Amino acid sequence: MMLERIERRALAAIRFLDAETQRPLTEPITVAGQGLRFARNARGLHVVTDAPGFAGYAASFEPPAPLPASAAFSLVASDPTRRYLARRFTLDLPRDATAPPPGQPLPPDSVFRPVDVTLYPSPLMRPSARSAVVRLRVVDAHDRPLPGALVSLALADPELSRWGLSNDRGDALILVPGIPIADWSNPEVSIHFTFTLAAAWAATAEPPDPDALAQDFHPLSSTLDVAAGEEVTTTIKLDWVEL
Repeated sequence: MMLERIERRALAAIRFLDAETQRPLTEPITVAGQGLRFARNARGLHVVTDAPGFAGYAASFEPPAPLPASAAFSLVASDPTRRYLARRFTLDLPRDATAPPPGQPLPPDSVFRPVDVTLYPSPLMRPSARSAVVRLRVVDAHDRPLPGALVSLALADPELSRWGLSNDRGDALILVPGIPIADWSNPEVSIHFTFTLAAAWAATAEPPDPDALAQDFHPLSSTLDVAAGEEVTTTIKLDWVEL
C-alpha cells in the first residue's frame, strides 16, 4: 500500500449567514461564478480550492514568487429550497495568509477568517418565534413592481436594524427579532416601535449585490410601527426609480 501526500492551499472560506438571526446557515447553498471551485467542509463553510490564475498558488503551502495578482471574483449564491433569495457578492483574492503575532486578532482579510455573506429571506421563509414580520411591496415611480431593491428597517432605541431584498415580483420580507415585548416598569407604554425606512436600487445584472446597493441608501419619508410577533404589510414607493 502506497501513501501519497497531497498539499493544497485553501484560497478562502465563505460563511453564509441568516439575515434574521445573523447565525451561520447549515443548509447547503449553491455557489457559482467565474470558474472558482468549492468544497463544503464539516462546519458548513464553502472553501475555495481553486480559481483562475491561482492554480500554482493553491497547489502548495509554500507561496510562489511573485504572488498572483489581486483579482475580484463576482459570485452568485442561491438556495435550492428557495427560502433565501439568490444574491451576488464579490470575493477578493488572494487573502492574507500571514499568521498574526500571538495574542493578536486576525486581520479582516485573513485567509483564516471566513468571508461572511448574508442571505435574505424569500416570502416562503417562516419567521422565528416573536420576530416581527414585515412584508413590503416595493414599486417604482409608476407603481410598477420593483425587483432587486434593498430595503432597510432601523430603530434607534433599542438599536435594531434588518435588511430585506425584493424578489422578481417586487415583494420583500424583513424579519425583525429582538423587539421588546413590554416595558415592565410601565405597562401603559406602547409595545409598538417606530422604524425608519431606507431603500436602494440599481440597474445591475440579476441577482443583485446587497453590499454594493447598501452604499447608496435613500431615506424614505414614511415610517413603520412594528411590534414583536406582529405581521405588517405595506407598499413603499421608490419615486426616484423609473423602469
